[in-house]
Formats: sequence, structure tokens, C-alpha cells
Amino acid sequence: MGGSTGVAVVSTVAASGIESGSIGGFTNAFTVCALAAAASAAVALGLVPRGKPQLTGGPHVH
Repeated sequence: MGGSTGVAVVSTVAASGIESGSIGGFTNAFTVCALAAAASAAVALGLVPRGKPQLTGGPHVH
């Protein structure tokens, strides 16, 4: 669902630039994608725990 939302946003940004008669909409759409990727990377780096993971011993079998 997140991918379809992203495609809808980028398509809307690109189409708004095309309606005005220039190709700048694609540049704007690329900028939106780059900003979304940078924001996602920053959030992902913030969510990764710091330090080494704790080892509990042997293998875990269910």
C-alpha cells in the first residue's frame, strides 16, 4: 500500500508540471522521491539500536 501511495504522489507532482507545458514536473517528481528516500534513511538510522546485540547462548529451537 505504501508503494501505491508513493506512485500516486509522484504521478500527481509530475502531472502538475506537465499541465503547465514544461517538463519540469519530472524534475519536481524526482526531487520528491529523493527527499522521501533521505527522510526514510534518516528514520531507519534512528530506529536501529546502538551497540552489540546480546547473545543468549545456544541455538533457539522451537
